[in-house]
Order: sequence, then C-alpha cells, then structure tokens
Amino acid sequence: MSTIHNMEAPVLDVAESERRDASDRRSSRTPIFSRYWLTGRRKGARRIGEGDNIYVDRYVWAEWALVGGILVLSALDLIFTLIHLAVGGEEANPAMAWLLSHGRGVFGAVKMATTMLGLLVLLLHVRFRRVRTLLFGAFFLYAALMVWHLVVAVARGG
Repeated sequence: MSTIHNMEAPVLDVAESERRDASDRRSSRTPIFSRYWLTGRRKGARRIGEGDNIYVDRYVWAEWALVGGILVLSALDLIFTLIHLAVGGEEANPAMAWLLSHGRGVFGAVKMATTMLGLLVLLLHVRFRRVRTLLFGAFFLYAALMVWHLVVAVARGG
C-alpha cells in the first residue's frame, strides 16, 4: 500500500517573506535637482507620452551649444557695451544704468551672473514646453543686439 502525502506547498505571507515598500518609484516624476545631474543616464523620456515637461540628467550637444552661444553673446554684449561707454555712449537699459553707477565691475558681474543664472534655469527646464523656443529667442535677440552694436560702432566711426 502506498501512503498519500499532502503535497501542498506551504503558503507564505508575502508581507512576512519580503518587506518591500508598496510605493512605486516610477509613480512620481524625477525632481529638478537629482544627485545624478550631469552624470546620470536620463537623456530623455523612457516611456511613450513622457516627452514633454521632464527633467533630464544629461543634455544633448545642441542644448549645450545653444546655452554656450547665448553666454558668449552676452559676454560680447558686455564688452561692446563697455567700449561704447568708454567713448561717451550711454547705457539704454535703466536698470543696468543704475548698476553702472555703482561701478563697471559691479555692472559686469551682475550682468554675467544674471545671465548665467537665467541660463541655468532654462537649461534645467529645456525639455519643458516652449523653453527651447525661449532659448532660441534669447539667442537671436542677442545676435540682433550684436548687429546693433556693430551699427552703432560704424555710425560712430570706429
């Protein structure tokens, strides 16, 4: 005679066998400041429908070029403005004229710091709707400003 044994597997309580957090780490978006900023792997959306309004760790070369171009044009604007002021010109922006009354060093430092801070905020949000358009707009405005500086320099005779 053969003996029949109960072959059912023991039922384990999942809560006892594995202590896992019930929250899904992917249920919330990545924060603006991640510990992996510039070194992480996030270059874009991972799932369909997540292409807009996301933060990334790494930026494509075109985004860096656009931000770098604006920074270079801003520095050139500062240089051309200081040259313009040295030959008797005036600052057209009232806020910058007020800063200029505190010295050229303060003027230049605040202008570049403001530009860099603004570019950092825009770079962090570059994958949000309309931010890339804002960056292109800023680039072309600075390019137009460079043309204006050249027109003024030619009209002045040097």
